[in-house]
Amino acid sequence: MKQGLSRHLAALSAIVAVSAIALSGAGPGRGVRHKGGYSVPAAFRPSERPVYGGTLRAEIGERVSLPEPAVGSMDASESELISLVYETLVRIDGRGEIRPLLADTWERDATMRRWKFHLRSGVKFQDGTPLAPQNAVAALINADEDWRVTPTSDGLQIETPSATLDFPTTMAQRKYALIRRSKEASGGTGPFKIESWEAEKHALLSANQDYWGGRPFLDSVDVQFGRAARERMIDLEVGKADLVELPAEMARRASDEKIRIEVTPPVELLALTFPSARTVGAIRSQSSVRGAERPPESETRLREAVSRSIDRAAIVNLVLQKEGEPAGGLLPQWISGTEFLFSSAADAAAARALVKQIAPAPALVLGYDSGDAMEQAVAERIAVNAREAGITVTSIAIPAVQSPPANAARAEKPKYDARLMRVNLVSPLPRPALAALLASFASELGSVDSTVPETADAAEIYAREKAALETWRVIPIAHLPRVYGLGPRVRNWSIPPGAAMNGLPLADIWLKREAQ
Repeated sequence: MKQGLSRHLAALSAIVAVSAIALSGAGPGRGVRHKGGYSVPAAFRPSERPVYGGTLRAEIGERVSLPEPAVGSMDASESELISLVYETLVRIDGRGEIRPLLADTWERDATMRRWKFHLRSGVKFQDGTPLAPQNAVAALINADEDWRVTPTSDGLQIETPSATLDFPTTMAQRKYALIRRSKEASGGTGPFKIESWEAEKHALLSANQDYWGGRPFLDSVDVQFGRAARERMIDLEVGKADLVELPAEMARRASDEKIRIEVTPPVELLALTFPSARTVGAIRSQSSVRGAERPPESETRLREAVSRSIDRAAIVNLVLQKEGEPAGGLLPQWISGTEFLFSSAADAAAARALVKQIAPAPALVLGYDSGDAMEQAVAERIAVNAREAGITVTSIAIPAVQSPPANAARAEKPKYDARLMRVNLVSPLPRPALAALLASFASELGSVDSTVPETADAAEIYAREKAALETWRVIPIAHLPRVYGLGPRVRNWSIPPGAAMNGLPLADIWLKREAQ
């Protein structure tokens, strides 16, 4: 009885919310947005009631390979699917605060190195195994080799090498989800379990009937991978899909075509990066032999000149169709509160002045993901802006899997001097969000200290971000939201801004039944 209580209470709350929206005068149909640009759940008719059953048909563009969390970085689609199957000890709520999930309480010792998490009672893995302390340790033991994880009487203790003031914030990240591995399959404690998984093509998830929070309203979720954006939108329009992910630049077109869309706050950084494998002589020269060496200070000037030449506002307005924000800092303003201190404005005069100090005339090759039309359009805009400052930029398509070599001394140099990268933000909280970004750019930043201590305060977080940007090896271009297209059957969709990184809210939505 207790097992489904929270789900029934959620349904009751949804009914009350639906009635309140209806009374306020909002009509049914596509979602509306408040003045900050983030989506607000669409209204439904007060006569509707939550119902169990049905299969949600979803389509995403990424070709997801891994059916479980990876210790390294994960793309947005992989993280969203993982959130349905695997859960962490704690979670971040809609206001950006740490809340219980698999652990209902926790505490630390005076050294801030030993943390005890007390497990929620009554939780089972999807194979029926109880979430006992020893099982929890085994499910988390491979998460970080620097930790010492041991069972306690009612949970587990994690000992870290150094003081960790906001360690629960770290534990909310998706890569620290609890996974029970067996010879047959891997499973978690989440509201859905994997029925079948065809890497990069298709996945079928079914409702976890014994979920500790009460079974989901949906019976199953059918996910198609690798569908082109236009195909996804057409499938949504003709009723072949209920939920599709859309590129940010397609949000306005979808809205014009009367598709119901929901937009999160900016949760992805688009940046121009200069790989560490690029040697001093890697920049191409128009007036000298290819590979001619250039002093390090000239390379720094060149990177700064490229940054100052970029018209980020035009990229957001024209390429992204105003779905996104020009990026001056690595973190968006809604997370850091300090991005306004980093200018995102173009300064063509300053760029030209820097170029005059560089000899021979600068030229470089800019790489972009061969499967990403948006990156191609951004690369072309950057090339136009740079040309106006006196820098010749040639854009080339590179395979999505290609990345700068880990060992530059032994590996062949990349065939580009700079490349566009898209990196997901892992948290709505500044320190873990910046730490993850700097870790993603560790090869670009080289000798720059890219760590962010867990004891870092706001001033130190800002200083670390500033130091990384002053190398001009990572140049922010734009912060991008996630855009979802929803079919007419989908009800109770809601992603508060602070929960934008928590994954898809499919445990709480239901599908409107067709008229009999």
